Amino acid sequence: MQKWWWNTRNTVRGVLFPLICIQFVRTLIFPNGLDVILLFVLFLAYLGFLLDVY
Repeated sequence: MQKWWWNTRNTVRGVLFPLICIQFVRTLIFPNGLDVILLFVLFLAYLGFLLDVY
């Protein structure tokens, strides 16, 4: 992989976790289909970073 991606990757992973937490709270308070789908997509992206897929 390119060197810039390895440097950016940790930043994206660090920002993604707080976004998932905020989205989870929002989904608990105002549940609708779009929020659930967005939370699922964010979770899959974070899981991909944890398993070194990206």
